[in-house]
Amino acid sequence: MKPAAPEYSRPTWARRRSVARVVLAVYVVLLATLLHLPQLDPVGASNEVPGTGGLPFDKTAHVGTFGLLGLLVVLATGGPGRAWWPRALAVLAAGLAVAGFKEITQTLVGRSGSVDDAAADGVGLVLGVAAAWVVGRWWYGAGDGDAADSAEITAPAASEGFVGHARLVAGLTLVSRVTGLVRDAVLAGVFGATVVLDAFLVGFIVPNLFRRLFGEGALTAAFIPRYTRLLADDPTAARRFASVCVVALVLLLAGVTLVGELGLWWLSTAVVETEKAALAVRLTMWMLPYAPMVCGVALLGAVLQVHRRFGPAAAAPVLLNLTVIGAAVLGAATAGQPGEAVRVAAAGVLVAGLLQLMWLGGSVAWAAPLTASFAGTGPALREMLRKMGPVVIGLGVFQLNTLLDAVVAFGLSKPEFEPGAGAGAGAETFDVLGRTIGYPLEAGAVTTLSLAQRLYQFPLGVFGVALATAIFPALAAAAGRKSGDAKPQAALGGGEFGEIFRRGVRLTLYLGLPASVGLILVRVPLVRVFFEWNRFTTEDALRCAAVLAGYGSAVWAYALTHVATKAFYAADDTATPLRVSLAMVGLNVLLNLTLIWPLGVAGLAWSTAICATLQAGLLVRGLRRHVDRPVDASVWRSVGRTATLCVAMAVGVGALVAVFDPATLGKTESVALLAGAVGLGGAVVVGGGRWWGMPETRELMSRGS
Repeated sequence: MKPAAPEYSRPTWARRRSVARVVLAVYVVLLATLLHLPQLDPVGASNEVPGTGGLPFDKTAHVGTFGLLGLLVVLATGGPGRAWWPRALAVLAAGLAVAGFKEITQTLVGRSGSVDDAAADGVGLVLGVAAAWVVGRWWYGAGDGDAADSAEITAPAASEGFVGHARLVAGLTLVSRVTGLVRDAVLAGVFGATVVLDAFLVGFIVPNLFRRLFGEGALTAAFIPRYTRLLADDPTAARRFASVCVVALVLLLAGVTLVGELGLWWLSTAVVETEKAALAVRLTMWMLPYAPMVCGVALLGAVLQVHRRFGPAAAAPVLLNLTVIGAAVLGAATAGQPGEAVRVAAAGVLVAGLLQLMWLGGSVAWAAPLTASFAGTGPALREMLRKMGPVVIGLGVFQLNTLLDAVVAFGLSKPEFEPGAGAGAGAETFDVLGRTIGYPLEAGAVTTLSLAQRLYQFPLGVFGVALATAIFPALAAAAGRKSGDAKPQAALGGGEFGEIFRRGVRLTLYLGLPASVGLILVRVPLVRVFFEWNRFTTEDALRCAAVLAGYGSAVWAYALTHVATKAFYAADDTATPLRVSLAMVGLNVLLNLTLIWPLGVAGLAWSTAICATLQAGLLVRGLRRHVDRPVDASVWRSVGRTATLCVAMAVGVGALVAVFDPATLGKTESVALLAGAVGLGGAVVVGGGRWWGMPETRELMSRGS
């Protein structure tokens, strides 16, 4: 007698369906990517599956991949029940349409379309749907899922202190930054400061721009305040709102990615002429599908943040770093040329995106499962999209500056392997409007910028971004509690909202100012310890250290900008950060093109630092619209004491570094000098803060808050 299927409760039933949907979403992204990348057909003399008497490999692959697709689609819509057969027939019809559309779109990337392939896809769909009847009873049991969409998610029981969450995010971010340093050190050692690594980093910048613009920027900034309020008022509506946002983001960015791939393909065939630019375009095409993946990861992380679950999103970058490290090592070991090895590293980025989606998707499926019901989400979605507009423009301007920095560094650096030029005559100059001009930057300028950014972003991510991430839900909740007032914006600064912001400013500057001073003092041993090995030389390290001095001078400003911007978004004011960003764009471009001639690649870093300092000041000043005193006496008192500690630290650490010549030390001596300098600086700041009785020291070291 067959044992009865287990009977699950409705919440468990809903969570299991959410997990199935996450797996389906990741699989669809993987399948669409693999089916539309060029030259992915099996390589070898035979196209037969061994041991099957001549069964074609490609047809078997079509049956298997679409069979799994049919199985996952049926499971994602629910288990066996009254509506199973209509769902199964709908899946078959939609799957056949997708199979035909896939054969057509494959021709756009140089692959052939085939009716036989579409027929094999159809056979796979039938088998997958049939298998779903058996697998579904095992996965869902005998529970009734008709009302699963009504299973509610709940808001956190009470407002929790953001400093404790900031410590959690900071700890996980520290792990992420360490693995990121290892990742960049491996890339630098494998490829050196060369055009090959420059091209990889330029290609990787593009999907990261999407992450910062949509994932961690405009969408989450507009999403978190509304989701927080809905969760407090109507958890069912909040669940539907989160679900429709995820679906809308995936559809939008999937379309943008397809258009981007077509545009890059056109550039590679009709516009690009140099080998350097062609490599950058090809690598960008490989890594562009990472954009919708990482943006989905960021939005799922935003859902978890509102539920005070900061760990999964903070740990997700570790998956990226470890995967790229493995791919780079594998590429170096198996590929004959750097140009071939770097493609393996690019493929590792796509694998990392899928792993991150599974990690965050599984976390959301259990903590706050999504739903397929979007009823009543129209007004909240339209309001969010309306608020997103200024944020998209503002962040788009800022991210355009980031991209322009890389483009300037890539385009105005000496070409390392131009056809027919190499390192000889013609590689030192270029022609503009009939004039011959020398390249202002050395080859590998993008690599130099990227490695310096990694080092200054280490303390910025560990405390600055972590603090801004943790403070955002607290600010949004405080602003939401004022939403019923007649003049909610004017009421924000008089109570909880203003206190939270000022507390964030004090903590940001207490950590940021010493970090800026410390990075400038230890820049040479820091770069040499982490990056100088194999193909990355001492000369490369000294050039990177000069860039780090520029970036490091404004770590406090970058962190303060993050916190101030989150305060504006929590107050539902997206226009002010937009205006400030627009004001900075012209200055940044002007400084970029001016400072690279006397300062080289370091000029780009100093341009960024100058603009960041001005931006932070303007944002804090603009917050007077929402906070009566963004910077009050307590903040100035804290800044004065922190500045005094920075002076003491600079004297002690500066004297220690001055005794040695960091540029001439070996690896062991550099490690010892760096450890001694960091230990001395930390002891001065933390010990001085405790002796002075600064509340910032107590808050960061206590288990509460």
